[in-house]
Amino acid sequence: MGLHVLLAGMPLLAISAHVFDLVPMQLSAAILVIPLATTMIALTVFAPHPGDRVIAHGLVWGVVACAIYDVFRLDTVYLLGLWGDFIPTMGTWITGRPDDLAGGAVVGYLWRYIGDGGGIGLTFFVVASAFGLHRRSRAFVVLTAVGFAVAPVWAGLIGTVALAPRGEELMFPLTPATVLLSLIGHLIFGLILGLGFWSSRSEQAYWPWEPLRVEQLVRAAVVRSESFAAGVREVLRSGSIAAGVRAVARPAPVPRAASAALARPVAAPGPVPTAAPPAPAPAAAFAGPIARATSSGPVPRAALSEPVSPATSSSPIPYGASSEPIPYGASSGPVSYGASSGPVSYGASSEPVPHGASSRPVPTAAAEPAPAAIPRQRTSSTPPGARTLDPDTWEQWQRRLESTQPGRRAHGGRPPVPAQRG
Repeated sequence: MGLHVLLAGMPLLAISAHVFDLVPMQLSAAILVIPLATTMIALTVFAPHPGDRVIAHGLVWGVVACAIYDVFRLDTVYLLGLWGDFIPTMGTWITGRPDDLAGGAVVGYLWRYIGDGGGIGLTFFVVASAFGLHRRSRAFVVLTAVGFAVAPVWAGLIGTVALAPRGEELMFPLTPATVLLSLIGHLIFGLILGLGFWSSRSEQAYWPWEPLRVEQLVRAAVVRSESFAAGVREVLRSGSIAAGVRAVARPAPVPRAASAALARPVAAPGPVPTAAPPAPAPAAAFAGPIARATSSGPVPRAALSEPVSPATSSSPIPYGASSEPIPYGASSGPVSYGASSGPVSYGASSEPVPHGASSRPVPTAAAEPAPAAIPRQRTSSTPPGARTLDPDTWEQWQRRLESTQPGRRAHGGRPPVPAQRG
């Protein structure tokens, strides 16, 4: 990453060095920029790094932002004529042919887009990734990119033009119009660069390091300054540079409070207290039985003086007389039809035929008169009268009913025949 950032800063620094008459741009391009760029390309191809994807996106978005910036700049240069275009002249600094402006324009714009724009975009992507800027909001990212495009990029450009002896002669004159137009162009550049970084957040998955924090950098700077001060004091005391180097390399001492805390014996952990069980309730609370809202036993048949056998009775059981479950096949009482509230006479009942009854059609009242009432008879399947059946007796009664011959309960007019036993 350090080599990438160094290469990204070379094109801008080469322009400033040429304007300040320090190093000719033709020499810096031939000795520094082109060899370093070739080395970085070879390393990227033959020894790829996970962070190269972030580098590539930064380079591309820097070129795109520079191209959009030039749409505004070239409009003000060639259509409005507000200032001149110094890029072709800068290209002649590289080629060494001041009269060849066409060749200088090609070389100068390649240098501008790939070197300047791509280098600035690459540097911003590396710095933003190092500080975890992708975890912030889009507005924060864009504002940071715009600030980066203004300072140090735009401020460095204006400073080079203003401070160099031949800055305005070689580049452009400083007027309110040129200062304002160059500032607007860099604002556009920063806006596009910030949006590009925001849209490339998925590439941060390839960034191999944890984001840096400001307090970490401050702490590291303090430690290094203390180590350097200790080395200087050792050199002044002993007069030996080697002793100063050893003092700088020596690890920083632990503060007294921290060393005392480390030397203090640690007490053995005691038993973990357990929660006390709740106090038992007083015995008086359970002295009496728990009251129940309803009885759990069978409800006696108060309405009947004698229980009726479901297999022999032809009269309905009054509604509400018993809360016991009715055996399978027993009548639950006919439903009155029309205005009559009493039981429906023979043949007029609307209740379904019990399971196992004859499938012959039921005679109606008009077709066949009702037979004479058959007196109620006691059978062996009838439970004892005025008694409450326990579950065992009830189960025996159920089995006895199931063994009785079906189909002769009410519609046949004859009492059932007891089943033959074993």
